[in-house]
Amino acid sequence: MEGHQRGRRRLAVAAAPVVAVLLAAAGWFVTRPEPDGPAPLADAEACANMPLAERLPQVLGLGASIVVARGELTGRTARDGPLHHEMTLNAVRTLGGPDIPDGTAVWVETPRLPPLPDKFAEGNPGPLWGPDGALFGLVFPQAARNSPLGVTVIQAPVVDGQVVFGISGGCWDTDGAGGTPFHGPLTEIPGSGTYARAAEAGFTAVPLSTVERLIPRR
Repeated sequence: MEGHQRGRRRLAVAAAPVVAVLLAAAGWFVTRPEPDGPAPLADAEACANMPLAERLPQVLGLGASIVVARGELTGRTARDGPLHHEMTLNAVRTLGGPDIPDGTAVWVETPRLPPLPDKFAEGNPGPLWGPDGALFGLVFPQAARNSPLGVTVIQAPVVDGQVVFGISGGCWDTDGAGGTPFHGPLTEIPGSGTYARAAEAGFTAVPLSTVERLIPRR
């Protein structure tokens, strides 16, 4: 979990007000703040303080792929411990690891946490996407995580050529990668409270080009 030292932040879940705009076609919400207002990498909820420069090569060693894509929820859910939502990946660009074709179905963890506000829930508050569904993802084959669901993904939103890192989807340590604070809208699963929880810890936007330089050449 990222603390105040070396630019890391810890979740303090006291929900910030948000304005939600329904994206009916995708079944999602875009949320924004109101004005003024691994070690085991297979476990998305386990926060390891591992900078991206170390983490990205390690996930490739586990057989994962690193992609940018657009995700669309299928409406299917299933459990492998926590609840997962299925989505398909389109407009995929594989940055590292085995190629991921368009139309690949993946499962993203969507843990159910106590209702907001809740000061004690820590860890992964669930997935977020860019307003257009864009994401940066670590795509794990079934063998890498032993998930009965199949292929799984850990993701961060992509907005305007920047990867928006925070606590959503697991842990992202941007130490050494630079970046700037991000306060814009992101997409969440309706009713999840993911954006409000993650915004309390803060977001850091890192240019995608910078992240790509941290991935070993294919």
